[in-house]
Amino acid sequence: MKDYYKILGVSDDASQDDIKNAFRKLAFQYHPDKNPGNEKEAGLKFKEINEAYAVVGDAEKRKQYDLSGKGVYAGADFGNFSQQDIFRSSFGNQAVYTDLASMFKSAGLRFDEDFLNSTFFSGQNIVFTTHAHCTSGRPQDANPVGSVPVAAFGSGVGGKAARFVVKKIFGVDLGPAKNLDTETEVRLKTKEAVAGIEKEVKFKRGGEKKKLMVKIPAGISSGTRIRLKGMGKTEDGRSGDHYVRVRVF
Repeated sequence: MKDYYKILGVSDDASQDDIKNAFRKLAFQYHPDKNPGNEKEAGLKFKEINEAYAVVGDAEKRKQYDLSGKGVYAGADFGNFSQQDIFRSSFGNQAVYTDLASMFKSAGLRFDEDFLNSTFFSGQNIVFTTHAHCTSGRPQDANPVGSVPVAAFGSGVGGKAARFVVKKIFGVDLGPAKNLDTETEVRLKTKEAVAGIEKEVKFKRGGEKKKLMVKIPAGISSGTRIRLKGMGKTEDGRSGDHYVRVRVF
């Protein structure tokens, strides 16, 4: 199993703020845009740094990573997950992506759709193309305008695993996880549902008003829900999802 703390140059008891600061420093240092003529080597280091931060920079994943390293919880063995699995989980979370994109943009460095796909996914267009989950059972293209990913990627590790760890080690059953998901409704005319349309969606997150333009795919049916990953309520380092329910009239 990789030593993500060593990769970031911090101790295993470092604070989340220290981990973030170490990541920022290294990410800026090894970003391919900062290394003209040495983009390939820098890109490999940049990927490794982002992989480490995607795990230990997330409080929940860090707990499971620490436990797996101590052999306490074999089910959280991060060695079973590929680098791309980890990137899908991290960049598929809209809140995480927005924070990173803002950080690099402020320094004049790329972190857009094309950059992510070419740097982290070998140009396979994994992050941004499709697959926001809908309750109709059929994946729909629901990417909001502005290259904000909402794809519902499976992380392989998460709240259920963490709750299992607590019960297994301490014999404490925390009961069902609190639902952090939220939902709003968007109303479409029949012709809009048939042709597809971009609709403005307004909702609240953490007391703040949010506004997104969401691309509604052609042929969507009434009652279908489009998931905006990571845009629900937040609590104890966890984020729920926000669902946009489509009503056709």
